Amino acid sequence: MRFLFLGTGSGSSRDSRRFKAGIHVDDGYNSVFLDMGPGANLRVEDYHVKADHVFFTHLHIDHFDGVFDYMVSRKVQGMKDLTVHSPPGFQRVLSSFREIGNQVDANVEESDLPRAKVGEMEIYSVKACHAIYAVSYVVTDGEKKVVYTGDTSEPCEDVIREIHDADLVIHEASCVDNCKQFGHTSAKEIISMTNDIKAKVILTHIPTHLEKEIYEVIGNKLLIARDGTVFEL
Repeated sequence: MRFLFLGTGSGSSRDSRRFKAGIHVDDGYNSVFLDMGPGANLRVEDYHVKADHVFFTHLHIDHFDGVFDYMVSRKVQGMKDLTVHSPPGFQRVLSSFREIGNQVDANVEESDLPRAKVGEMEIYSVKACHAIYAVSYVVTDGEKKVVYTGDTSEPCEDVIREIHDADLVIHEASCVDNCKQFGHTSAKEIISMTNDIKAKVILTHIPTHLEKEIYEVIGNKLLIARDGTVFEL
């Protein structure tokens, strides 16, 4: 599987060095998006990738707001409607956009724990520990297992359980020291967890104004993704 990071910034990021959350996953036959925050939709065009399915971890703006512009782009190009897998609430947001005159549409599948099979990739979710209802996704092709946490505060029991036997963990690192009050995991907390994680760990959801400090904490212990980073498993 190939993971292309479209957006690696946190909700508090202040410039365009890192657009908001988004990952493109491709197994060589089929592909999906994991989240699509503001700007991640532009990376879709920059990197010439596509997918007919997007999976949202939660409905904070920095994780899904880019999808509406992407829907417009698909419509202009004559592509079929996107299939959106989301915790409950996305359909209401989409309907509100349509009500004020936006001609966008999608096949929306909402569930407390979204899951689907796209080709040979199975994508399922577990409950995360965030400030609002959120899930983390597990992606497997039958051989390798990847956990994408989205936004979560660690330790989060269901997420830790999935990380235990994963081959790759894509984890948020939204601050340097302590951001539990916002439902996030800090860089220092991630470092303290790594002794118990056998998987390769890649960090994302990095606030640009704290980037230097986070790099200093992480050092060369873990990989910190940037927009455009590609990892193949």
